[in-house]
Amino acid sequence: MKWNGILTAVLVSLAAASSGTADEAAARTIRYHGIRHDDPCGNIGLRNPERGWRIEAVFAEPDGSSHFFTMPAHLKERLPRVYSDANWLLDAQHYEPFGLTLAQMYCYLDQFQEGDISAEKLEAIQRGFDGLRAAGLKAVLRFAYEKSMEEKKGQTLETILKHLEQLAPVIRKNADVIFVLQAGFVGAWGEWHSSANKLELDHAVLAAIVKKLLDVLPGNRMTQVRVPKYKKWALGEDLETLDASRAFSAVPAARVGFHNDGFLAGKTCGGTWLEKPFFSSPGNPEFDYMTAESPYLPVDGELFWSDIDGRVDGFKAAERMRLHHYSSFSIAHSYSGMEGKTLGIDAWMKTPMDAAQASEARLPLSDGYFEDHEGRPVTRTLFEYIRDHLGYRIELQEAVCPESVRAGAKLKIGVSLINRGFSTLINPRLAYLVLIDAHNKIAWTQKLACDPRGWQPFSPGDPDYAPLVHNLQAEVSLPPQLPPDHYLLGLWLPDEADSLRDDARYAVRAANRDVPWWSPGGRYGVNVLGSLRILPAM
Repeated sequence: MKWNGILTAVLVSLAAASSGTADEAAARTIRYHGIRHDDPCGNIGLRNPERGWRIEAVFAEPDGSSHFFTMPAHLKERLPRVYSDANWLLDAQHYEPFGLTLAQMYCYLDQFQEGDISAEKLEAIQRGFDGLRAAGLKAVLRFAYEKSMEEKKGQTLETILKHLEQLAPVIRKNADVIFVLQAGFVGAWGEWHSSANKLELDHAVLAAIVKKLLDVLPGNRMTQVRVPKYKKWALGEDLETLDASRAFSAVPAARVGFHNDGFLAGKTCGGTWLEKPFFSSPGNPEFDYMTAESPYLPVDGELFWSDIDGRVDGFKAAERMRLHHYSSFSIAHSYSGMEGKTLGIDAWMKTPMDAAQASEARLPLSDGYFEDHEGRPVTRTLFEYIRDHLGYRIELQEAVCPESVRAGAKLKIGVSLINRGFSTLINPRLAYLVLIDAHNKIAWTQKLACDPRGWQPFSPGDPDYAPLVHNLQAEVSLPPQLPPDHYLLGLWLPDEADSLRDDARYAVRAANRDVPWWSPGGRYGVNVLGSLRILPAM
């Protein structure tokens, strides 16, 4: 939407949503509302970075190869069944209506167990990262050697550490498009089990790998392990449970999250929790350990392929994702889009869900989510609900600010929001107030003293899951040379990386029907809070 169109829409909405006077510095309150089913973007996934559904793909294979390459079912009739970077990029485009911004990328190194990773392989890895960046995606990245549970030959710790040293430059160079780097390297599919040489049984080996991973990764990026107890194996059996006081810090415990690759598969979640008698439920110490740590870490998951161990109930899935703060989840497993037959996720797409069910289960309940524009009740599906609440969902509540202020004077503003998602934001993110002028240019920015990673959906451990209201406050001096005029006032939440900061695909978009999205030419991505008239300086 162009500047003048946004300004007109903002002025109309302010007439109904604000209170106060038009005098200089007089405060007014602007109230915002969530997205209803029949609003624009109301029945598709709201695109936001580093959250939500993810595809799954092997990448950095030689073009034209066919070994261990699975073509998604929806592409099989359109493309040759051989490897190409174009295949997984087309797969990602297919899921754009789901708000997709993530791709789990498996990079297999089995050809290099006897020596160094080749220059050609490293170049292929870089091409994969270039493809992610061009598509506005980020990677859930995993390196592995063993492609099944029947491999005859395993790798050594020496080989893994040597390869990590080789991979370090390309990982650091592309950390901007890495959401999380999973621990990988050991065992079948890099899951730390069923390895040919039982490397996962040596906890000192696992500790050495995790230490090297954390050294290779920039300090603001995290890794994940398949089973919660693996974290203790790698960091020490007496590891203190992570809490808010150490969250998002440089300590190793704050940088190791979880990926549950057997989500709700049988009583044990596919071997995630083997401890009896509680298995996959509160009371199991390992389950409770993940419950306590998950608010502060990236949590990913996937169903078993082909509904093995039974079809997973979508409502139970939503409750578990809420409890364990899932950031991302696979759209590949047990879904017809990959497997070509009707499976569990397809059933979620047909299973209805309404506001009463969400309220009774104390699941996040976004404003207007189960309504149409006339306020009539609307039934959603479990798939839609999970799609929209995986990760974070920032819903602005209100802004308190003046209608006009003089150039050079102080601007005082307060913005409140609720995170309606299952998790908070994981990687560092910036927050700015911006003024957009009549030429559709950013005329002024002010960095806010806040950390979006602290925007928890509810207080960790709260049995009622009561939504938290987060307040952003600022009192800043405007430039005295700011030309008098009407401006758009916005909240900008860009990626921290300089390389992505001005790319709207990597900025956070609020889940509000009355907060316009300003992204001229695909740049910036600003949530427009309202208008602000700048008066001449005194």
